[in-house]
Amino acid sequence: MKKRNLKTEALIIAEITGSITDDERAELEELMKSSSDVRILSEDMHKVLEPNMKDISEVRNTSAEKIIELGNARLHTQGRVRRMFTISVSVAAACMVGAFFAVFYFSGQDNRPEVLFGKGQSVWLDLDDEVIALNGQHGEINEEELFTYNGDKTISIAGAVGKNEVVKLIVPWGREYKIRLSDGTLVHMNSGSVLSWYTGFGNGKREVSLSGEAFLDVKENASQPFIVHLRNETVVVLGTSFNVRAYYNEKPLQISLITGSINVKGGQQSVHLKPGQEAVYINDRLQAQLSDTSAIMEWKRRMIDLPDAGVEDIEQAVTRYYGEKVEFDDAIREKRTAAVIDREQPVEVFLERYARANDLKYSKENGIYRLSLLH
Repeated sequence: MKKRNLKTEALIIAEITGSITDDERAELEELMKSSSDVRILSEDMHKVLEPNMKDISEVRNTSAEKIIELGNARLHTQGRVRRMFTISVSVAAACMVGAFFAVFYFSGQDNRPEVLFGKGQSVWLDLDDEVIALNGQHGEINEEELFTYNGDKTISIAGAVGKNEVVKLIVPWGREYKIRLSDGTLVHMNSGSVLSWYTGFGNGKREVSLSGEAFLDVKENASQPFIVHLRNETVVVLGTSFNVRAYYNEKPLQISLITGSINVKGGQQSVHLKPGQEAVYINDRLQAQLSDTSAIMEWKRRMIDLPDAGVEDIEQAVTRYYGEKVEFDDAIREKRTAAVIDREQPVEVFLERYARANDLKYSKENGIYRLSLLH
C-alpha cells in the first residue's frame, strides 16, 4: 500500500491557492521533475481543488472556528476527493497563521485540531491510506486488533495501517460514538472529537490522544497505566471512569473523575483527583476542585442543560450537537437565558421552543437557521 505524503500534497495545495513561497515552489518543481507520481498527483489535485477555490479562499480569510464550520458544511463525495479537500481547508488555514505544514491532523505526537467531516456525515476511522465510514453507534477492537464495526463488518487495523502507525477515530459535529479498545477500555466520544492511538496499543503500553470530549471507562491493569494525552496535559490512570472535556478551540479544560483515581499533569504542575473532583485551570494554575458530576454526565444522557446561555453558547451548542448552523440578529446578541437541549429531538424542535420562550422567530435560509425579534 502506497503511503500518502501530506507534505507533497500541502505543497501542491499552496501552489493552487497562491500561498506558496519561492523556496516551496522550488521544492515542488524538483519533486515533479524527479517523480511521475507527483506530476500525476498534481494534475489530479488541480482538477479537484480549482473548482472549489471560492471555498478555499473563504477559509484563508477567516478564523480557526470558521474553518471548522466550513469543513463541516462543504465536504462532499467519497474517497480521494474528500481527503484532498479536507487537507486543502486545513493547509489554507495553516498558511493564514504562518504554519504552512501544520495540517490539521493528529500526528500521535502533536495535539492539533482535526478538520471534522461535514454535517450528516458518518463517524470515520482514518487508517492513513484508507478511511472507513462507521454508520453504527459503536465498534470494538479485539486483542488481535481486528475491528468490528457497522454490525458485522471487520478489518485488521494492523494489516491496514502497518506497525507503529497512527489510527484516528473522527466523530463529527452532531454524532457520538462508542469504541471498545483492545484492552477492554470503553470510550464514549462526544461530537466534534478525535481519538488517536498507535497500532500495537496494549502491547507494552496503553496511550491515546484526545481532542474534544469523551467519557472513558478504563479497564484496570495495575502493571500498565492508561495514559491520555490532551493539548498540554497528560492523564495517567490504572482503572477508573472519568470524563474529559478538551476541545481545542475552547480554553477551559475539564477533567472530571467519577470512580477510581487519576493523576493529571500539565507542564510542571500536577494534581491527584478523587471521585467527585475535577481538574481545571484557575489563574493558569492546575487545581483540583469539587465537580457537579451529574451536570457533566448530561451529554451521555443526551440532555444538555444550559442554565445561563448567551447567543454564542446557543450557536456553539447547535453546531456541536446537531451539526447545524444558527445565527442571531445583532439586536439580540446580548441576550442570555436558560435552555435545555434534548438530542433525541430534532434541531427544529429545540429552536422552536427556544424562540417561543424568548419571544423570537426563527427561519432557515440557505441552510442556516436565523433567530430574530418577532417585531
